[in-house]
Amino acid sequence: MKLAIPACGEYMTSKYCPDFEECEYLIIYDTKTKQYASRKSPSFYSKNPEDLKNFLKAIMIKNIITGKDLDDKYFKVFKLKDKNLTVEEAIIKYTEEN
Repeated sequence: MKLAIPACGEYMTSKYCPDFEECEYLIIYDTKTKQYASRKSPSFYSKNPEDLKNFLKAIMIKNIITGKDLDDKYFKVFKLKDKNLTVEEAIIKYTEEN
């Protein structure tokens, strides 16, 4: 399964960003292979959350770690309350609770 995690940087050690569509980077993590990729978030410059949602739908990612509620039933959202985590720590919390 692949997860999308908003981040303040390009790496697993980067700070997790709870503001889903406002973050500069997006980390895509594969729970099976333990590999990840990062890219600039499609909504960072446009400030349009639909750009990010449409991108994730296009690459068929449904599972998202975020600090916000999303009003889109397509996604399975894991909402974190702790906003001071790294991307890696956010993934660990997700795997512990799912």
